[in-house]
Amino acid sequence: MNQIIIFLIFLSVALVCSTLLYAWLRQKTKIGARYLYLDNPVTALLSALIAFGVYRLQHSQGYLIRALMMIASVGGIAFLLTMIRFWRTPRRRVSAGPGQVVSPADGNIIYIKELINGECPVAIKLHRFSKLEELVKTPLLSGQGLHIGINMTPFDVHKNCAPISGKIILNRHFSGKFYSLKDFRAQTENERNTYIIRNDELEVGVVQIASRLVRRIDSYVKTGDEVRQGEWIGMIRFGSQVDVILPAGYRPAVSIGEQVYAAKTILAEKG
Repeated sequence: MNQIIIFLIFLSVALVCSTLLYAWLRQKTKIGARYLYLDNPVTALLSALIAFGVYRLQHSQGYLIRALMMIASVGGIAFLLTMIRFWRTPRRRVSAGPGQVVSPADGNIIYIKELINGECPVAIKLHRFSKLEELVKTPLLSGQGLHIGINMTPFDVHKNCAPISGKIILNRHFSGKFYSLKDFRAQTENERNTYIIRNDELEVGVVQIASRLVRRIDSYVKTGDEVRQGEWIGMIRFGSQVDVILPAGYRPAVSIGEQVYAAKTILAEKG
């Protein structure tokens, strides 16, 4: 009975700590409230089991046990540091001037394409092609334009920001299916979120595309919201891609293969 009471104490402490962590993440990153009720109890239970296991083994002097405890400790610290890095929310000062568009994502430029006569943007990932058809009937594609793709890795900040200041006139979410970005169906059937931001000068499209086995895109804004250039508008979990659609009259300020940073790197400029 004493062991059960001790485990329940561990579980209570873990649940309190985990709840505080998730509440902080929700305030900091605006993740959906459902994660507080879904992920949080699982995290607390696993933490309590690990803590209880360490408690039961703490008096053991065996080399194997000490080694396993060391590996578990190192693994736990590594996981913690990885999560801190992944969830980080850097404060970045926007230095863009008039007519300049900042990158909405960290990552490297995988393509820069010109759109002619209102053609549908075709996203490319590892030589696979897919149409972003949700943008076809919007004013954004009424003429020529520019299409830039940004590949994000797990080492990049996974928050995405508004490339310009303006009003969210489209915020559309697609639940998608489980496909790898290597699959040609990925960018039409994977989870994605498409935004169009408009101000007095231009409209910009931003498409967040989730990767394999990832179906969590958090949107921090809704249609009708006013956003500032560089303001965080959403987040994709782990490896992913962000495509940017610009109207005619803008030229790229980056090159293929270049590493860019959300809110800092000038992606395109008028001219």
